[in-house]
Amino acid sequence: MPKNKKKRRRRGGLSRLLRPLSVLLAAVAVVAALTMFFKVETIEVIGAGRYTANEIITASGVETGDNLILLDRYRIAQRIYTALPYITDVRPKQSFPSTLQIEVVETKTAAAIQGAGGWWLVNTSGKLLEVVDASAAADYLQIIGRQAVEPAVSAPLALPESSPITASRLLELLSALDEQGVLNRADRIDCSDPGILILEYDGRFRVELLYDADFPFKIAGLRQIAEEVLEPNETGTLRMTYENNDVHLIPDAQ
Repeated sequence: MPKNKKKRRRRGGLSRLLRPLSVLLAAVAVVAALTMFFKVETIEVIGAGRYTANEIITASGVETGDNLILLDRYRIAQRIYTALPYITDVRPKQSFPSTLQIEVVETKTAAAIQGAGGWWLVNTSGKLLEVVDASAAADYLQIIGRQAVEPAVSAPLALPESSPITASRLLELLSALDEQGVLNRADRIDCSDPGILILEYDGRFRVELLYDADFPFKIAGLRQIAEEVLEPNETGTLRMTYENNDVHLIPDAQ
C-alpha cells in the first residue's frame, strides 16, 4: 500500500477522534461563559401582600450572586410554599441577564377545624395555614364533629378514617360555598351525625345534606331559595336530603 494513503488514513482517523472532543470543549466553554456572566443582581417580587418582599426573598433561598441559569425554580417555589403558608402559588421566572422575578398568589382562610394545639385555619384547597385560639376561630366558618389528623402548618388537611366525610369531599363543600359567594354566610359545618351533615347558614337555617350530595348543585339551590323564595324573617331547618331535589322548610317553633 502506498505510504501517502496510510498517512491520509491516519489523519482521517485522528480527525474523527478530535471532532467530538472539539464539540465537547466548545460546549464546556459556552456553559462556563454562561455561568460566569449570568448572575442574580435583582430579585423582584410580584403579588406580595400579607408577606413582605424581603420575607418572600428570604424564604426562596436565592441570594444575589447566585447563578441565574442554574436556579431550580421548582425548589424555589416549594421553599416559599412551605415556609409561608398563606402563599399557595409561586411562579419564579428568570429574566436575563440578571433578574429573578417571583410572582406569588396569596390565599384566604375558608374555615377553622379543631386539631392538636387548637383551631387550625384551612383554605379551600385544604392547606393548613396556622393554629389559632378559640376566640380567633370564632371569626370563621367552623367545622365541628371531627378533628384534623396530625395537623401542621402548610400540610394538607387530613380527617380520621372513621369520619363520615372525607377531606376531599369537605373541601368540595367549602369550594362550592366559595364559588357561590356565600362562604361568609356559612356559620358552621357539623359532621358529628354519621348520616346527615348539618350546615348552619346565614344565622337562620340548619341545612340538612347527605354526605354524598352534589354539593355545587345543592349550594346553588340553597342560595337561590334563601335569597329569592323564603322571606327574610323565616328561619328553621331546610331539609335537602331528598332524591328528587325537593327542599322542605321546617319552621322554628314560635
